[in-house]
Amino acid sequence: METAIGQNGVKAGSGPKRFLPMARRWARLFLCIFIIWAFMFIAAPWVEKTPAVAPIICFIDENYIDASALYYTEIEEFFEAEIHMENAMNFAPRGHSGSL
Repeated sequence: METAIGQNGVKAGSGPKRFLPMARRWARLFLCIFIIWAFMFIAAPWVEKTPAVAPIICFIDENYIDASALYYTEIEEFFEAEIHMENAMNFAPRGHSGSL
């Protein structure tokens, strides 16, 4: 299917009809921005107050845990837990290799 090209090198029908897809793109952009805003300022605070999530948030606040940290090695408890997990994996009891 070929599109006719006019004398000025512009595709036929690219005038006012081209505005509609651009308007849809802008509308989608603003819709996405609104959805992100609604999640941040409406949905997330509401979920924060639910009975399933509220105790976890209280625990995080009471223990001064930086929940936004990418790595928890700066927090002493997590550092100790990591060492314990490494030792448990490295020095775990192995199955008996000989036959009885």
